[in-house]
Amino acid sequence: MPKTRRINWDVLRVLAVGAVLVQHATHAGPSVHRELGRPPFTVSLEMGASTLVVISAFFACASLAKGEPARFLRNRLARLFPAYVVAATTTYAVLRHLAPEGWSQLEPRDLVVNAFMLQNWFPDARLVDFSYWTLPVQVTGFVAGAFLVSRVRGAGLPVMLWTLVVGPLVMRIWTAEPGLVRTVYDGLGVHRGQLFAAGVGIFLWSRGKLGTSHLVALLAAALVAQAVHSGDVKSTLALGVMLVAVAACAAGPDWDIAPIRALARPVKWLAGISYGVYLVHQEIGYVVMAEVADLGPWVELAAFFGVAITLGWLLTKFVERPAYRALTAGRPALAGLVLTARLRAHSHFGSVGAVPFSSAPLWRPVSHPRTSAAEPLTVGDVSVPAANTQPR
Repeated sequence: MPKTRRINWDVLRVLAVGAVLVQHATHAGPSVHRELGRPPFTVSLEMGASTLVVISAFFACASLAKGEPARFLRNRLARLFPAYVVAATTTYAVLRHLAPEGWSQLEPRDLVVNAFMLQNWFPDARLVDFSYWTLPVQVTGFVAGAFLVSRVRGAGLPVMLWTLVVGPLVMRIWTAEPGLVRTVYDGLGVHRGQLFAAGVGIFLWSRGKLGTSHLVALLAAALVAQAVHSGDVKSTLALGVMLVAVAACAAGPDWDIAPIRALARPVKWLAGISYGVYLVHQEIGYVVMAEVADLGPWVELAAFFGVAITLGWLLTKFVERPAYRALTAGRPALAGLVLTARLRAHSHFGSVGAVPFSSAPLWRPVSHPRTSAAEPLTVGDVSVPAANTQPR
């Protein structure tokens, strides 16, 4: 019996991406580029991208619960990389040739480093787009998840979750000065570990594998760690609200109520292109805002959002989806088969009754919650039944 797509994840994803866009358009952009002028209002809370990482971790667990970690990793990378490389290259070209004078000092080496997601490993490399911090972090999480899913079970899972929260706080002691620890700390995005702990913890809780009191303690500790790493208490409190929403999506009823139901089509469409929107909105958006700055702050905002949605749709339709279909059309490559042979042990996640992967990959845009990873991110069935919810 086909499962009904739930709208709550689409709503949450759109809210998270929307929060990123609003914060960048009204606070980050005008703060960095005075040419943009004073915005009509300011939203400085930074919690949207972190929420996307939490959602990504949750759905990575849902996919890994079905087995075949090598296939999971191949599919995730097939969604992430092509669109990212095209977006990074486009953003680089815009900043080099269309941005106002003095905005960018990017060089070809910077593009190469960013295209391979190595920007966190090379402190001297300039970032093509500051929004891209989520991508290397997610790739690290996906690789670690594929490797650990069959190795960490039972009592080891809570230990792993708390290590993700506490470990980076301890490592901070040795990151004050440049060195090996600082390089690994930044390169792997260790200081984002609490976000993965939150996503995995919510998944285990929704499957009855983690108690409510344990989850509350874990999320509270994750928020404390987030506040320490970011130094932004207000944004951390806003992230706390979003974590409650993620838990509500995971284990509560669908948000299929009249106001949301009326917006179901545009919400699903926006959720389907959310990864593309995320990739192209910031730096290109600032350049567009500068071009229309003389027309007033509201026109700037409209142009920022309009360009982000238009380019995000184009990137999704002509790069993300066709590239994913092409890269996953055949059987996994030999390397994938070897990795599958090594990792295809019965996992703890698999013990909760998940169904193995189909032999043929299903088409889903990367913006779909099930494929997300930050958000990457699709139109199709989303089905991750929780222990105490009805199937979608």
